[in-house]
Amino acid sequence: MLRTDKGVYLAEIRSTGTTEEPVLEVRISGLQEPNPSEVLKLKTRLERMLSAGVDLQPFYSHMRSLGPEMEALTMWFRGLHLLTEADLFECMCKTIIGQRLNLAFASELTKRLMAAATAPYAADGMEYPVFPSPEEVARLDYKELQELQFSRRKAEYVIDWARKIADGSVELNRLEGLSDEQIIEELTRLRGIRRWTVECFLLFGLGRTNLLPAADIGLRNALKKLYALTDQPTEPEVRRMGAEWSPWASYATLYLWESLHAPEREASE
Repeated sequence: MLRTDKGVYLAEIRSTGTTEEPVLEVRISGLQEPNPSEVLKLKTRLERMLSAGVDLQPFYSHMRSLGPEMEALTMWFRGLHLLTEADLFECMCKTIIGQRLNLAFASELTKRLMAAATAPYAADGMEYPVFPSPEEVARLDYKELQELQFSRRKAEYVIDWARKIADGSVELNRLEGLSDEQIIEELTRLRGIRRWTVECFLLFGLGRTNLLPAADIGLRNALKKLYALTDQPTEPEVRRMGAEWSPWASYATLYLWESLHAPEREASE
């Protein structure tokens, strides 16, 4: 689902290409009449969501220079592109919700927020959940989210974030023109948003290609698995190991995360 200031749209995406020559077909439902400006906005949004403009060949060439482990990792998931959230407001909300929670419960809380704050999108006899707008979340009371099993603080962080977007205190469009460190410095001033939160926002919201969330437990476990380490590497050790991934740290991180959920491959592969 895609939301703009003009409306909510359903995007259906189908792959018709190959790993080496990817082609995507997209069908958008919800446009009431031809609107070139809105079509361009949706096209730009989808290109970012799918990382369609990212050429991975330089990434693969760089990983080959870092040793057999990284080369094997990237060949294992060859063709995998970073997928970002539909918009920046949604990305930060989901990231705040996911702090210190397992993925399953974070996903459930997100679904409850969506159901509580906005109506689903109806098309062809089906209903699709829609992530609410900043204004819709801003109108909620902390207690409403607490009744949905949000902790008091998490309810405050999510609703306060929405209110800052709704009243213009934080301008999301302006953030796109800032560097990673500038965005980290600005957003970590907000209550409930830490460096890890902003790093995930940069990665899954803005699609920045050189993010290294070194404190992430999943990344540290993946490195332990990849290099058959006795202990999980510390955050400083991950930063040292990841320094050589630049300018592709986001993609190295993505592929390492994927390795945690993939079945083991035979050594001969």
